Amino acid sequence: MNWLQSFIQQAEIRHAFKEASVGIEREGHRITPEGQLALTPHPKKVDGSTSSFYIQRDFAESQLELVTPPVYSADHVMEWLQAIHEVAIESLTENERIWPYSMPPALPADDLIEVADLEDPAAVDYRDYLVEVYGKKLQMISGIHYNMQISPAFIQLVHEEAKKVDGNSQSLKDFQSDFYLRLSRNFLRYQWILVYLFGAAPIADDSFFRVPSDKFAHPVRSIRNSRLGYINKNDVTFTYDNLEDYVTQLEANVTEGRLIAEKEFYSNVRLRGANKARSLLNNGIKYLEFRLLDIQPDAAYGIKATDIDFMKYFILYLVWSCKDANMTDVHYGIDLKTKVAEEETFQKTQAMDEGLSILQDMQDMLVAIEADQSVIETTQLMVDRMKDPALTPASQMMTTMKDVDGYLEAGRQFAEEVYESAWAKPYALGGFEDMELSTQILMFDAIQEGYQMDILDRDDQMLRLKYKTHKEIVKNANITSKDPYIGHYVMENKVVTKALLAEHGIHVPKSLEFNQFGEAMKVAALYQDKAFVIKPKSTNMGIGISIFKKGATADEFKAALDIAFKEDHTVLIEDFAFGTEYRFYVQEGEVLSIVNRVGANVIGDGQSTVEELVAKKNKDPKRGRDHRSPLEIIQLGDIEVNTLKQQGLTPTDVVPEGQQVILRENSNISTGGDSIEVLADMHDSYKEIAVKMAAVLGVNIAGLDLMIEDIHQPASTDNYALIEANFNPMMMMHIYPAMGEGKRITKDLLSFLFPEKTKFTGGK
Repeated sequence: MNWLQSFIQQAEIRHAFKEASVGIEREGHRITPEGQLALTPHPKKVDGSTSSFYIQRDFAESQLELVTPPVYSADHVMEWLQAIHEVAIESLTENERIWPYSMPPALPADDLIEVADLEDPAAVDYRDYLVEVYGKKLQMISGIHYNMQISPAFIQLVHEEAKKVDGNSQSLKDFQSDFYLRLSRNFLRYQWILVYLFGAAPIADDSFFRVPSDKFAHPVRSIRNSRLGYINKNDVTFTYDNLEDYVTQLEANVTEGRLIAEKEFYSNVRLRGANKARSLLNNGIKYLEFRLLDIQPDAAYGIKATDIDFMKYFILYLVWSCKDANMTDVHYGIDLKTKVAEEETFQKTQAMDEGLSILQDMQDMLVAIEADQSVIETTQLMVDRMKDPALTPASQMMTTMKDVDGYLEAGRQFAEEVYESAWAKPYALGGFEDMELSTQILMFDAIQEGYQMDILDRDDQMLRLKYKTHKEIVKNANITSKDPYIGHYVMENKVVTKALLAEHGIHVPKSLEFNQFGEAMKVAALYQDKAFVIKPKSTNMGIGISIFKKGATADEFKAALDIAFKEDHTVLIEDFAFGTEYRFYVQEGEVLSIVNRVGANVIGDGQSTVEELVAKKNKDPKRGRDHRSPLEIIQLGDIEVNTLKQQGLTPTDVVPEGQQVILRENSNISTGGDSIEVLADMHDSYKEIAVKMAAVLGVNIAGLDLMIEDIHQPASTDNYALIEANFNPMMMMHIYPAMGEGKRITKDLLSFLFPEKTKFTGGK
């Protein structure tokens, strides 16, 4: 055991050692439902600019590159992968899917394969150069790039310990670069192990091979990592001995014409921390990109959480190990990697003994650092896989697919399964379904539109969106810096809201204000035969409100006061405004959507009981629970039963055909109500009033509830009234109404926050 291993086993160091961050890049071609390469342009719904953060293009116009941010657990990586995949799939045109394997589907003639139509001419020129030098077919291979940063805190602790142990006098930056260079050399020496364990490109369609003689005589482990994969010409020189020589040799390859650009250097380890290699000398190496993994054939998003964790701990093992490969070892490892990649799929690997020794040594490390049991179990599965090649992905593929035809059909079917899964809940964002639905929709649009995004507080629904240097924090999907803090309190306080609006000639219902229960009860007799509403003075989303359209008994009046006083110390008794209630969604001086919210209800068919009609209506896939669906499940609780009783009905009564049965008097979507989009039908005068209301209240974003007698007639002093102004108005009922065309107001919000953002949709 060396001093580093002893050091790592200390409790606080052990924790830092395991705190590595990981980000995944997954490539994959768009295909038709029939499994053919898609020849269509990059989907216009997705920002096609090179600055687009999550959905990019690799070599070909058909080749998507889906990129996660760096996160600290495999589960979080998978959440992002799922979300980005779903956005990509739901953005595709012509019902296209994503090809699920590293080797491409059947390829058309070269002249039909378009290089990526990017906004940067230099990026297009580079791809054209690759075509001239390597041909199009090689570039059509896809894979997984695994980006990993060892915890900077851990490296700093090791640096400080190295000063004590061996008198290391390097700066932290130089120590870190040497740390990553040693890791790179070790990885290149033992990369063959990952090619064996995760190789999943045993065969390819004949259209991939440039000449028949290129085709292997038998299925292999990984064509992508074979001599037919990404390999530079023999005259390209490189070293990982030290950073200065690495930079010098890489630059020489470019200046002397062996490479056209530094990124043409095809190594399975790429040093990361700057756009240009020379800048690494100033910045230091920040993290490494490992570029050899094949897309896993049974993973919906190209890789599984267990694979991510194993890869992480394999890399950490190469830090832990006493090994320090030199460049002779590196070249041996590269050659061995190619040989293993080209081995017959079911053949035991020539390097099995070395592989077992490494994996068993890794198992010892996992015990020493107290790794999670799941990682220990996964590593044992890898030991079993090393012993038995029939357990490898390549062998599993050949067992089930048999030949190229089976491979192509299996790829088509798996792509179809992933496609159907993505579309199962089009209103939700997979991976983040625990979050509020409006926030999920905003995240979906931010991914699609190319913004960078940080989840600052998942439980509090707080995001930070970035475009270039511009940053905006958004809470609950539409609470932003664009609205003043005081606006929240103005709209929460119904007395202040009404007073301000009345000053500007806007009709609001008359009301009485009480802060003592006994004083409020004294006026109960005035409302025995009068339509009225009892509500808390400060409320939002209809909380604590009771509505009486035909007056109320003293007991009903008292019960309503009890409800309201539980929400606030001051209560309003307000004249009821007749008409139909409409929610106006106002943003930046414009009405973006108007919905008629109808309380929970069912329509009779002449055969079904009320409870059967409720069950049928609840089968709508847009209905769910806890605000995780556009519409809520309709309940049949005490409130609904009492509402039925007022109509002379019970849950077991059959409802005549066409008759509407009301289950809730309030119109809230959160209690099973329906939203009906009516923006196009609403008279413009009411839209103008709503815009004026938001301006008077001093806010850019508001949900305004108006009672209107006839939306087709112009507004007058007595045919409408504001009943409530809401901050942080619900968005999902506008985006996914029960009836009518939804309005994607989350996209409007992004444009409002980032007016300078442009979107590239192709130059042809």
